[in-house]
Amino acid sequence: MLTIKDISKKTGYSITTVSKAFNGYSDISDKAKKTILKTAKELGYQPNASARSLVTKKSWTIGVVFEERTGVGITHPFFGNILDKFKNYVEKEGYDILFISQLIGISGNSYINHCRQKGVDGIIILCSYVEENSIKCLIESNIPSIVIDHDTDLTNCIYTDNYKSTYNAVKYLIDKGHKKIAHIHGDLQSYAGSERLKGYKQALADHNLPYKDAFLFEGISYSMKEGHQRGLEIATMVNKPTAIVIAGDNLAIGVMKAFQEQNIEIPDDISIIGFDNIELSNLVTPSLSTINQDKEQIAYLAAKCLINQIENKAKKYDKIKIKGKLIERNTVKNICK
Repeated sequence: MLTIKDISKKTGYSITTVSKAFNGYSDISDKAKKTILKTAKELGYQPNASARSLVTKKSWTIGVVFEERTGVGITHPFFGNILDKFKNYVEKEGYDILFISQLIGISGNSYINHCRQKGVDGIIILCSYVEENSIKCLIESNIPSIVIDHDTDLTNCIYTDNYKSTYNAVKYLIDKGHKKIAHIHGDLQSYAGSERLKGYKQALADHNLPYKDAFLFEGISYSMKEGHQRGLEIATMVNKPTAIVIAGDNLAIGVMKAFQEQNIEIPDDISIIGFDNIELSNLVTPSLSTINQDKEQIAYLAAKCLINQIENKAKKYDKIKIKGKLIERNTVKNICK
């Protein structure tokens, strides 16, 4: 049976240094840590988790609170992608992730009690409603945490600049000559949905274009099905918009399908800009112009921020705002004369 003595002998590092590498101590060099962990992997050595926890007084586990109400669940193209990348980053630092059941959060127990029972070292929270008591109690606790896609002063948070990104999308359409611009908004009870609507309205106001209720449509589930329904409604309008800014790519793709069924040409008849830059947005025909949320950067910074607070007991909370980037593809027409 392999022991840390074998790893020490193979790498040339002392047993103490090998132990520190496995237990996440910061007072050894990155080179030593990488060499030791690489050698251990090659030899098939697995540190004893119970012994490791006794030494470090940590569980080496990060809890995941995932609560989204669109019905899409973990396959949600934004949250699911973030979580997958986050998992990869924290695993490299020696942490496992543990899902905190939504049912436990809703039943007689609570998210906070469940996290304490499991002894998690920190929590990543992916949800749209941090104001709910079950979530608020969690982020106000002494367990290190970070919230994704929401602006809060209660704990660490990281999110795309939804307001400015949507504002810039509308301005881009205006610069292309569009004056009749509609918006399909997301869930207005969520931070992202409400900020995107604010960005849309402000861009119109700043460019002296009237806001019209008739050009505002609901897409609270962010689903292709809902987008398809909105697309069919827009297709029946007598006074159609020449362009639409849509709060999510799934919604936008549903709209595109409806337009194709109704022989509405994209972008010749109506231009479209989505939001998220999911993988499918570049595979549909025509390829969808959209706002990119840098999921790789969000996941990396979320992992870095949370682990820093876990390991250094940081008291200051980080609020990280990521710029959204307009990806120009083939669903916007320049109608300037």
